[in-house]
Amino acid sequence: MINRRYFAGLLVGGTAISALQPSFAAGYVTSSRKDEVSSLRAFAEMTHPRGWEAKSNIEWRRRWEQLKLSAESLSDGAYFVETRRALGWFEDGHTTVLPFEFTGGVPDVLKQGPFGLTLPLRARVFDDGAFIVSTANGAASIAGKRIDRIGALSADALIREVARDWPGSTAWAHRWAGFPFSRPALLQALGACSDPNVPISIDLADRRKVINQRISPVSNSGIEFQDMRRSTSRIERAATEAQSVNFVLPMPDAKTLYVKIDEMADVDRKSFESLTRDCIAAFADSEQERLVIDLRLNGGGNNFLAEPLRRIIASSRFNQSGKLYVLIGPRTFSAAQNFANRLERETFALFVGTPTGGRPNHFGDAASFVGSATGLTSIVSTIPWFDSYPFDKRHWIMPDLQVPELFADWQAGRDPALDLALSHKPDQLIDELNVDRIYYYNRKSQLVEWQPFWDKATP
Repeated sequence: MINRRYFAGLLVGGTAISALQPSFAAGYVTSSRKDEVSSLRAFAEMTHPRGWEAKSNIEWRRRWEQLKLSAESLSDGAYFVETRRALGWFEDGHTTVLPFEFTGGVPDVLKQGPFGLTLPLRARVFDDGAFIVSTANGAASIAGKRIDRIGALSADALIREVARDWPGSTAWAHRWAGFPFSRPALLQALGACSDPNVPISIDLADRRKVINQRISPVSNSGIEFQDMRRSTSRIERAATEAQSVNFVLPMPDAKTLYVKIDEMADVDRKSFESLTRDCIAAFADSEQERLVIDLRLNGGGNNFLAEPLRRIIASSRFNQSGKLYVLIGPRTFSAAQNFANRLERETFALFVGTPTGGRPNHFGDAASFVGSATGLTSIVSTIPWFDSYPFDKRHWIMPDLQVPELFADWQAGRDPALDLALSHKPDQLIDELNVDRIYYYNRKSQLVEWQPFWDKATP
């Protein structure tokens, strides 16, 4: 459903991976943002399964009428943000304005403005803060530092602004929250700075003290980022050896089979069918007593590729309480969410990590709209994917065993979620007649609230 491979095909006119939806370039020729807003609104109402509901909703109409009135006067960044917020009415991660990394870069019409600039840093949000994970143009000294404040906003306040009217869950907002920290156009739009062309003040946590830096924006063109130095994890080293993001790794020391699936797709050097056959062969090893499926970095792909694997897992000896574990997090989305949904529904899997980025019942298979006034690419869902009961209103699958993703663990190459999945022993075994199996969406772990660090602070 939603990954870079999907959109690479979608935006050049190929078929979409998961449900063979054709790409859609806006059929309207517009010369102004005002016309573009009207065209995108009409496209969303026509395309989304809830479009008929949106048309009669007061809040939906208010958002689009306000956007249309202000479109020509908004800064480039504010237009991007407000358009995304308007589409956020659907609360659907497949209905949004796409980040430029999915669309081949900043549209030509916006390159001369603030979207043509970047700060020489890239931030990633962990469960204990927003940290600088890569740098450019001689800024290596700030790599690994936590961002406490950027311009006029604390890091927490900036992320809250990112998450306001976000198209999807809080976990999905958390996954993307690092994106604006390096984009002057978005920092201006979200209230962190007034002029995206001038240096911006950043407070960085360095051990027990706070240091202040002034970071100047630079041109996006030709900039090369260097990732911070860190220890790689056992799994990262295994991925390098496998030369694939999808692979099977026996862990005889833990009597476990580990299966990493980062894309629901045929990837370089490994078709999904080949991965499935590798699993079948590995399952025959009677020495292995536990199966761990890792979906933490899987943003989606083809919904149907994993169906044979799902059925094989469900009928295997691993489908017992305490023998099947699934690693999840906010990047688990779209077709990976579907796979997780079906494992939750049909197996005894225990979920480990942090909440998934998508809902068990969600809309997907997006069609794209390219605005002819700005070149922004928006997507709108076309069909429902309801893998759970109709009563299931969850925003995510919550892990049965919560393990936060902390920066220090990532930096040191530690993997506490995997460690727990390898060693966990359930307090009690669950059978098919247990109420937690029948009403799995309402089991105790799913009633626990998840609140990220940035949502706990007082505005």
